[in-house]
Amino acid sequence: MLTEHKLSNISKIGRSNLIGNDTFFNNISTDTRVLSKGDIFLALGGSNYDGHDFINEAFDKGASCVISEKYLTGKTYIKTENSFLFLEKLANFQRSKFRKDIIAITGSNGKTSTKEILFQIVDGLYENKDFVFKSPGNWNNKLGLYLSLLGLKNNHELAIFEIGTNAEGEIKELASFLKPNIGVITNIGISHLEGLKSIDGVFEEKTDLFSFVSSNGTCLIRAKNEYLEKAKEKIKKRKKIFLTIKETQSFDQNFEMAEAVISCLPEKIKKKYHSSKQNIEDLEKKSTVPGRQKLLIGKNKVNLIDDTYNANPDSFRAAFQKIRTMSYKNKICVMGKMNELGDQSQYLEDRVIKDALDIFDQVIALNLDSNIKANNFKIVNSESIFKNLEMFINKDSVILFKASRSVKMEEIVKLFL
Repeated sequence: MLTEHKLSNISKIGRSNLIGNDTFFNNISTDTRVLSKGDIFLALGGSNYDGHDFINEAFDKGASCVISEKYLTGKTYIKTENSFLFLEKLANFQRSKFRKDIIAITGSNGKTSTKEILFQIVDGLYENKDFVFKSPGNWNNKLGLYLSLLGLKNNHELAIFEIGTNAEGEIKELASFLKPNIGVITNIGISHLEGLKSIDGVFEEKTDLFSFVSSNGTCLIRAKNEYLEKAKEKIKKRKKIFLTIKETQSFDQNFEMAEAVISCLPEKIKKKYHSSKQNIEDLEKKSTVPGRQKLLIGKNKVNLIDDTYNANPDSFRAAFQKIRTMSYKNKICVMGKMNELGDQSQYLEDRVIKDALDIFDQVIALNLDSNIKANNFKIVNSESIFKNLEMFINKDSVILFKASRSVKMEEIVKLFL
């Protein structure tokens, strides 16, 4: 794997030139904020930043080498024509050297949670904390996948990756690069309609994953029966596990999918899991995914549910179902915009608002455009939200906060902590 090589080997893999001293290195980083002494700094360009602006900072922090598109003076660096293509070559090298099980997880909802639960289960079985690898956070696009692959080590026995999509063809590109032997689709729902146009488009895009699962691999999917039948066309002769659709995208459902994945893993892992004492309650308490139905205690001991990680109609429905089962006498929903719903955006947002009005005593919409009129519905801006909410809160209140990630609803939650 990469960290067992010297700078000269890295330059050859990237088909570029090493200028300066040849030495071993620790890790490869694209972010000077987390770079450690002895790391390589890969200077990537972007629409909002240019990594080349941070080269001096990288050397100040002890970088052993920089990968740069620009010429440098008096430093050890690898000169490349294109930093992103260099990263792609490194990621491809990592994938080619990793011969253990690789799991790819996608879906309209629940992919990050399922990945985290699966990791917690397997990681909890072994004292060796390098037994299982997972892609960090929600690094599920092309850049995220390439950077994730750099983290693979020889002693990893299992790797779990999350892959996502906003437009047609993205899953095909990621899955063909990753070549998993286990493919997981957590569900097919209303999401990314700007790029995928319809729920049928979502299905076609997500199930492209199965076309790139190894021929002796396993495909797992949770979907309505009509989609399960259609999925067989892409699964072909690969092993398959179908899970029934449920009303809620809850922790229990993600746990069920994680257990189904474990049934596909090597016998030594399955036996170790079945003899372990792990249970769903313990795993839910240990859940580390921020903004995923996290119950918090706010100011004046008010109960808050932070579900700000992301939002689409299905995930709103799942959150509402969970709230419906709670015994709080005063239920409040603070909701924001759902992105990437295309031409159906207004219709789908209004439908979610109407569903919320049936469950919550008060619904507060943050900067939404809606003509819905109801005594328990109010549209506010971020500057006035605290003042507007304060009048509805009492000791037996629970407040759900939910919106697409770009809304930054987590900043609103902080006002109440």
